[in-house]
Amino acid sequence: MLEITSFEATRRLRGTLLLSAALLALIGLTVALFPSISDAGVDLDAYLETLPEEARRAFVGNVTTITTIEGYLVSQLYQFAWVLLLAIYYAYAAASTIAGEVERGTADVMLSLPVSRTRFVVGKFLALVPSVLVVNAVTFLGVYVAVRLVDESIDAADLFAVHAHSVPYLLACAAVGLLASVVASSARRAQTVAIGAVFGMFLLDTLTFDTDYETLGDLAFSRYFDPGAILVDGDLAWGDLAVLAVAAAVLVVVSAEYFERRDLSG
Repeated sequence: MLEITSFEATRRLRGTLLLSAALLALIGLTVALFPSISDAGVDLDAYLETLPEEARRAFVGNVTTITTIEGYLVSQLYQFAWVLLLAIYYAYAAASTIAGEVERGTADVMLSLPVSRTRFVVGKFLALVPSVLVVNAVTFLGVYVAVRLVDESIDAADLFAVHAHSVPYLLACAAVGLLASVVASSARRAQTVAIGAVFGMFLLDTLTFDTDYETLGDLAFSRYFDPGAILVDGDLAWGDLAVLAVAAAVLVVVSAEYFERRDLSG
């Protein structure tokens, strides 16, 4: 299993570095704009209050002010790039792991070796873990340095907590893609299902939050990752971390069990 993980992680290294570089560019641009926005004298919080509740939840999360560097980062960076875009990216990446191998016929070659199907699935999933860790480590440093360069200050512990909390969140979303990958008959179909599932959960969380149907939103992984609560309020919910970790583990186990019983001849 570790051989599969090592090989796949090495193969993903270039993509991980490119993703990290793209995020660093986004971070640099986002943070560089903060001083000019802050000095413009525009009452952004008043504008924030005019937005529909659904739009506020989707684009700025639960933050009540975007005039501080913490609230600004949540609204302009974490709520969109981490909660949605990176979640979709890793679900998409995981969706091609098994389905792509089956579609190309290389899964049969691999499974002809003394490698069980469960080890094959779990090894493929674990190969995504280094990518998630590297991306978060690089961007954590990028955000902290960028904030200091514009003469602002931010609590390093809270910033680290945001990135640490995002690890199980992103892996849970990747596990959704993994499940789609073992079920779907083609990589493209698996990717479509994975993207739709993650985006659907995001919408479910957004549209049901603080409504009579709020309990439905508990099915969405984004409900358990709130960058605003961590970065602005310093509130790290350990229970939410546990939910995401358990969800990721359960989805990986279910994926492995399904793949063990799947007929690959068709």
